[in-house]
Amino acid sequence: MKLGLIGANGNVGRELCFLLKNDVDLKPIIRNKLGAIFLKHYGFDCTISDISDKQDAMQSLSDVDVVVISSYATDPFSGSQTRSSQQINENIIKNAIKFSKKNAIIIYFSTIRVFSHKVDPSTSRFMASGYDKDKKHLEKVLVSESKKNNKKFFVLRLGHVFGNNQPRTRDFKKIFSKPTIKVQVNPEKKSNVVHTITIKDAILKCLELDMPSGIFSLVNNPQWTWKEVIDSYKNPETNVEYKRELINSVENNFFWNILKSNKKFLAPLRYYISPKFDSKINKKLATKRMMAAISNLKTEDIFYTSTFNYEPIPGPFLNNLEETNFLLKNYNLEFF
Repeated sequence: MKLGLIGANGNVGRELCFLLKNDVDLKPIIRNKLGAIFLKHYGFDCTISDISDKQDAMQSLSDVDVVVISSYATDPFSGSQTRSSQQINENIIKNAIKFSKKNAIIIYFSTIRVFSHKVDPSTSRFMASGYDKDKKHLEKVLVSESKKNNKKFFVLRLGHVFGNNQPRTRDFKKIFSKPTIKVQVNPEKKSNVVHTITIKDAILKCLELDMPSGIFSLVNNPQWTWKEVIDSYKNPETNVEYKRELINSVENNFFWNILKSNKKFLAPLRYYISPKFDSKINKKLATKRMMAAISNLKTEDIFYTSTFNYEPIPGPFLNNLEETNFLLKNYNLEFF
């Protein structure tokens, strides 16, 4: 079975190339020659192709049984979304579905961020980020186009990706190499972490004949707590002291959403609304400043990241995934 991995030179795609190479007939697909240098160095036969272009997609995907879309285009100058980059992402999805084999399976990597304020209390209910909205839109494109072309599809909403070669993992190893460190998180809180080895397992499960199409959340199986994540990457000699969240949750009401939005809306609003709301707004402003201070603490080696404040990702989840701990026993991939 030939599997085309679009975006094989990204952080997740690159690691999956190494993890999948012995399980499928892997076809790493990369947009330009520069991006392929690393994988070619390790002996991968990369296909240089811009899947957002119909002609390239037709030539590169006609022999592919499974398409995994791990790419996500952004504006090269700002790193954010523009209408041009949005169109590229839509075209990649549409062309991947249209020009792969007639019975090809389509797997799309989405993100926990599509849940927006439902998992991240600091996100406004009314003003989700462009990234959150764009990913949600691309999910809809994927589902619509797959149904239109009568192709089996899977949308995998990835949690926070860890793996020996992922940026988050390198950061954790560095942070938890100190003799002593304080961490601002409830150690028993669910982490929403997913390891690349579990992403690989999910891909292979999607290829099973009896697995129905659908949209699924993907985290470690079973869910890891933050203590399990930290224990996995800290030095054995490191002493970790957990401090429960100073702010467990923030009331996600009208005033908090205004504060999380652009500041230019706040001053005019306060001019027109009744003074009786001033105390609530001032309280929220103080809370916001406190949260910012926590996230920027540099003294006493207190570590905090906004992902500590996420709520557990909602389902549904893929069935019959292997336990992540079991998979990690044979996982020693490290190429950086």
